[in-house]
Amino acid sequence: MKKRILRLSVLMICLSGSSLITAAEEEILGIWINQAGDGQIEITKQEEGYSGTIVGSTDPNSPDRKDINNPDPELRERSLTGLKILGQLKYRGNNKWSGGWIYDPNNGKTYKCKMTLKDSDTLDIRGYIGVSVFGRSEEWKRKTEE
Repeated sequence: MKKRILRLSVLMICLSGSSLITAAEEEILGIWINQAGDGQIEITKQEEGYSGTIVGSTDPNSPDRKDINNPDPELRERSLTGLKILGQLKYRGNNKWSGGWIYDPNNGKTYKCKMTLKDSDTLDIRGYIGVSVFGRSEEWKRKTEE
């Protein structure tokens, strides 16, 4: 009987711990404004990991920008709205996600990516080649309701 209670206790602790991890890892879900302030990216959870899709622009002068810097000439006329620019990011604990990629429509290049949630409204995004020392960071802000 004591073994059974001990097993149940351990199971309950494990289950409650996994729900805490799920809550922490899903803190990045939602719409974020990029550092330049002209793009809105929605981060969602997909089967392959966390992804980000451009859902809008905050620039009234170019509401439907095209992917003009894409290295594939056939893709240069596609709209940036609806374009997946982040993918395959996995939660690693401690408010960090890595193992994915990010596409930069400003230069048409794709990089490895890692993210750190600095606080509930600030996301640090790092795109890099090879090792993260060779890269660039941006700070995204969570979109607030107006």
